[in-house]
Amino acid sequence: MEYQQPTEPRSMSELLVPIHQTVDIPLAKLPISSSWEALSPYWPSAEDRQTPPQWDAKVALFSYLAKAWGAIPDDSYRALSTDLRFFFAWCRARDMPMLPAVPATVAAYIEDQAEIKSKATVRRYLSSISTAHQRGQVFNPVLHEDVSLAFDRLYRDDTGESEQAEGLRWEHIETALVRLGSRPIDLRNRALVGVAYDCLLRQSEVPRLILEGLSLDDNGGYKLRVIRSKKRSRQGVVKYKFVRPATARAIYDWCEFAGITEGAIFRGVNGQILDNALSNNGVNRAIQSMAKTAGLDPRNFSGHSCRIGACQDMFANNIDVGKIMLAGDWTSPDMPVSYSRKLAPDKGGMSDLASLQMTRRVPDW
Repeated sequence: MEYQQPTEPRSMSELLVPIHQTVDIPLAKLPISSSWEALSPYWPSAEDRQTPPQWDAKVALFSYLAKAWGAIPDDSYRALSTDLRFFFAWCRARDMPMLPAVPATVAAYIEDQAEIKSKATVRRYLSSISTAHQRGQVFNPVLHEDVSLAFDRLYRDDTGESEQAEGLRWEHIETALVRLGSRPIDLRNRALVGVAYDCLLRQSEVPRLILEGLSLDDNGGYKLRVIRSKKRSRQGVVKYKFVRPATARAIYDWCEFAGITEGAIFRGVNGQILDNALSNNGVNRAIQSMAKTAGLDPRNFSGHSCRIGACQDMFANNIDVGKIMLAGDWTSPDMPVSYSRKLAPDKGGMSDLASLQMTRRVPDW
């Protein structure tokens, strides 16, 4: 499939009125997200006025997107905006109406995408297209049977699980720690993986950690201030997380070696210690490097793998689900339970039940 790159943003002269007036939101309150700006080629324009249903649907959709920024998680906003940008670009390249779209257009789009995209990704595309039509207050083509039949036909034989990073479990981390050397990047990664595991951190939370946030708690242990970034807030949502003493020592050892006395704990290493905080991609590479050191395929791991692994270890050790939710800042048990499904068979509840039953079995069983 040949991708069509979105066109350059339209100039204000091509818009019927400035976008903030169109969506009836003060200019100062418009999203400053790059995801919003990337959709600018598809903002309501003078051309859309010639087709009232398209104009009205676009105004309603972009009004929602403008108001939703900051009200829904950053990752969700970014995914929705990106999915719509791809769909709109695909439609424009083929001169097909994008909003409202007809079922045949959506069916053709997912057939095109299914050549290289997973079932989970295409399902997400459909969800985003559905959201656009719902918020645009027009007929939702995703609900048409032609679309659902096309999806079922394309993925009829796909029985694979949804793509999810593997958990970097404690046994993996211990193996990697034993094999690590004394290079600067090894010192950094030792501390990074330890804190990402102890605090069940999301990839985006690691770069925000600062040395001033690490301190002793009231019980003589250590705690770390974490700025939660799952939901957008100008001030951030501050949490204090438990850090085991060995992890705290690893952080102090790394910072002493790197000459870090304040600011970001984790920084890039490229022959020298860089000044800026490590990027999200840098966190991802560090955790994949540790997985490789442990003898695992790094392609199966991501910047969330320590969070997943810690959750799985707590389930495997019969930690109460409420405590797991508190440790990972989950508001429902859905995600922790989802992560636990990938535990090895000998770590599940049936294994525990079988062990208990074996201790009570009759001699001639």
